[in-house]
Amino acid sequence: MFGALRRCPASLSRSLSSSTLSTSAVRLRLLPSSNAIRISAARVPGVATAAFHQSAKWRQQVATAERVDQQHGQDGPVTHFKDLASRGLVHPNVINTITKQMKLETMTDVQCRTINEALSGVDIIAQAKTGTGKTLGFLIPVVQRIIQNDPKLAEKPRGYKRAKPDDIRAIIISPTRELAEQIAVEAKKITSGTGLVVQIAVGGTQKRAMLQKTQREGCHILIGTPGRLCDILSDAYSGVKAPNLNALVMDEADRLLDEGFSKEIDDIKSYLPDPQQVERQTLMFSATIPRNVVDLVRKTMRPGFHYAKCVSEDEVPTHERVPQNMVHVEGFENIMPTLYELVLQEHGEAKSGESPPFKAIIYFNSTAEVTLAASVFFKLSGGFKRDKPLHGVRAYEIHSKLSQAQRTRASDDFRFCQSGILFSSDVTARGMDFPNVTHVIQVGLPRDRDSYIHRLGRTGRAGKEGEGWLILTPFERQEVRRRLRDLPLKHDTSLQSPKVDMSAPTEMPETVAKMLGEVVEAHKRVYPDQLDAAFRGLFGSFQWYGDKQGLLEGANRLAEFGWGMPQPPNPPAALFQGGGRRRASGSGGFGGRGGSGDRDRRAGGFGDSAGFGDRDRRGGGFGDRAGFGDRDRRGGSFGDSRGSGDRRGGDRGFGGKPRRPGGFGDRPGGERKKRVADFY
Repeated sequence: MFGALRRCPASLSRSLSSSTLSTSAVRLRLLPSSNAIRISAARVPGVATAAFHQSAKWRQQVATAERVDQQHGQDGPVTHFKDLASRGLVHPNVINTITKQMKLETMTDVQCRTINEALSGVDIIAQAKTGTGKTLGFLIPVVQRIIQNDPKLAEKPRGYKRAKPDDIRAIIISPTRELAEQIAVEAKKITSGTGLVVQIAVGGTQKRAMLQKTQREGCHILIGTPGRLCDILSDAYSGVKAPNLNALVMDEADRLLDEGFSKEIDDIKSYLPDPQQVERQTLMFSATIPRNVVDLVRKTMRPGFHYAKCVSEDEVPTHERVPQNMVHVEGFENIMPTLYELVLQEHGEAKSGESPPFKAIIYFNSTAEVTLAASVFFKLSGGFKRDKPLHGVRAYEIHSKLSQAQRTRASDDFRFCQSGILFSSDVTARGMDFPNVTHVIQVGLPRDRDSYIHRLGRTGRAGKEGEGWLILTPFERQEVRRRLRDLPLKHDTSLQSPKVDMSAPTEMPETVAKMLGEVVEAHKRVYPDQLDAAFRGLFGSFQWYGDKQGLLEGANRLAEFGWGMPQPPNPPAALFQGGGRRRASGSGGFGGRGGSGDRDRRAGGFGDSAGFGDRDRRGGGFGDRAGFGDRDRRGGSFGDSRGSGDRRGGDRGFGGKPRRPGGFGDRPGGERKKRVADFY
């Protein structure tokens, strides 16, 4: 009965113990079959929100409140969506859409524990994981609250009746563009039978286009990322205002604060009406409740808020439940053949019916590696040739260098496909819900343990099975013990490609030799600037590695034996900081007048698009200009998600003055300086 009391994080209890309710009395009600406690103004005197502890007095008060509820004949919490309408809690137009169009009947545990309380009007802080249905958990109360305050919005307007851009009733804040758009899709679904207008405001899109759409159509529910929301609301000429705001939602609150959005959140609240004058409900969802989230709760929530812990301590976390395999490869040049062999193996089992349809996310540590891998797999699939082993496996690409429209299309297409591969950077590692993902494959050691766990969390969701794979080079074998401590990683030796020394003649099965040959040939057919960008991005991912000379030699082996290049591209000039004009042994790794002494370079600037060559190289525009499609892709990857088809990065520097190997652009290499963060 007292699960919520026992499980309340100590940090929340301690932090809230210093504050008491401003109201003179509160009432506590323990919901049947629930680990949630409701605290609302009523009969029991002198009980503060801070009373998240067990005591004889506390037990007696809760028991008394329950007896009073039973005497008054109050029903238990609603567990089926249709009952929300039959009990008069939510408007039938909303429930009919959920039950008849979305085909949803029973609430998830998170929805049951949050919707019932949120409909009463109290503020809520809910601890819940992604993929548990929490989006509907806050959308339904938000929509109902708007309709309750303005009943005419429950019906679609007859004739032409335009909403206004300064009539925003609810704002939903999300940490990422993808998650914001995911929420907007659900919001538009459940409001399709009402007169409510949903708009989205995220970075990566044109502000002017968003404003014109909002001014033309109006807005009742605004969903967006902190930066763009702050920009829109602070613009005195935008016309987008919220003088009658009924609800404020913060999704993934811990991530919002972890990524430094606290100032933007404070700024957004400053543009909203005073809650003392215009009453509003605040709903906050967070996977964890660290101290900074507790501070946000204290600054934002009204006294009497409701805390619901929707994460069972008895539930085994994904990173402990999902089988995880670790593969050690001989060198960088073995990574792509290993990936190819693994995909062929798992896809073959799926085609034979031995396992569910193969649906994988493959994570890389830099955007340039994502772009190159997607291009190589497109070549390996043979485009639309039916005789290729990867025919029918649709592939998608998503990272921060794509436009928002491309990212949205890729995520939507992958979300709804039955079988496919998503090549991704960390932009999809948290908050994104892709159903039925069977495999998460991580290429290279993630930045930290949390990154590994969040990536892995894209599989094994909603009770489904899944598995994880981690591909590591010799440079990472020692670091993995420190960075990924206490994780159930099992060393896998079943694959053959990881063990091959590609720098020396050796005997191997014909199937393995064929795979290796196909991978090398595929690299020869991609745009050279993609290879150059990936080569440089490699050094950015390994800034933590101390032996730079050994790293350079490993990268040169990759270019020679993995990509079939006669000469490796130039490495970043800042690789050997203060190292003069050191040259790689036995290969043209630096070339020409390069070295680490270029005046236009900053130490540590290993961004994908920085163009680190020396002054003679005209190689500036690599990275964010690379990999938006090549001539024989026509905007498709080998599914339909590519979307751009433009040839930026590939057709800029092939004419005119002579170029050294690796120099393909038109502009000097030092024109743009990137941070390491630009990889992700």
